Parts: sequence; structure tokens; C-alpha cells
Amino acid sequence: MEQGNIYSLMQTGKPFKSYIKTILGKLYVTIWDSFTNKPIGLIIQGNPKGSDNESCIVDVWSEQENVFLKRTNRRHFETGYLIEYTRIEKEKEKSPNDVTDEELNVLINSKFLTLQSAVNKMTSVAPIFRLLEMAKEQEKSDKIIKFLEGKLSEIQLKEYKTEEE
Repeated sequence: MEQGNIYSLMQTGKPFKSYIKTILGKLYVTIWDSFTNKPIGLIIQGNPKGSDNESCIVDVWSEQENVFLKRTNRRHFETGYLIEYTRIEKEKEKSPNDVTDEELNVLINSKFLTLQSAVNKMTSVAPIFRLLEMAKEQEKSDKIIKFLEGKLSEIQLKEYKTEEE
């Protein structure tokens, strides 16, 4: 793999493969450092079954690094001290601004207080503008349309003031 691709993988945080130690004690492993193009020693420690087990994981970013790790640390793999690990992707918290058209449609057809509560959490013009357009298309009450127009103006005013400063 080309150096540039390895660096971009490192930036996205998605390694080629990951390995985790299985013992409670410290474990010395030799890995290939792509920055210096030399092997380096690394001590991994911590509780692999703990909630914060990042210190127990070794990431490799290319097939060459993977082969090097497996060859130089063969004994760790044979004894089961080091095993392949699949990272569990943490779901990032959904922003109130990240809504689909289906969710907006449900929202616009919900009770006014539910709509008001959801819209008050939004900080972006886009979902409120989409809601306003849906409200006009569905011929919703003036109360809903005026509320959405007011909220839209409020957010646009905040954005305008921040740009001036």
C-alpha cells in the first residue's frame, strides 16, 4: 500500500486490522512504524475486558505491517496472548438537525407541542426550511407556519450575527 493511503487511513481511524492482548499483564510486541520505516517495540497494557481497552489494542494500517506483526510476534499468536480484534463502531449521537424527510413528515403531522419541542432543538436552517415547505404544501394552520417562519428567522439572524463578528 502506498504511504499516502496509509496516512489517510490513519486519519479516518479505520485500521487494516486490529489485535488485542488477552492477558492482564503487559505484553511486548514489535510492530512496523510506517513513519520511520523501521521496526519499533511497543508495550501494551491494561485490562482487555475493561470498558476502556484502547491501551490493549495494536492497529496495523497495511498488509505489509500485518505480515510483519504476525512474523515477529509469532509466539504471541501461537500462545493466544495476541488475537485478532474487530472494533465495535460507536454510534455517534444523532443531531436534531440530522432528520430524514420521513421523520420530518411525521413531525409536521404530530401535535403542535411535539413539533415545537423538536424545532426548538434544531440549530440549522435546512431542516426548518424543509419543515416550512412541507407545512405549506400540506396546508397546515397559520399557527404552525408562523412558528416555523419565526424560528427560521431567529436562526438566520444568529448565523448572520456570527458571520459579522
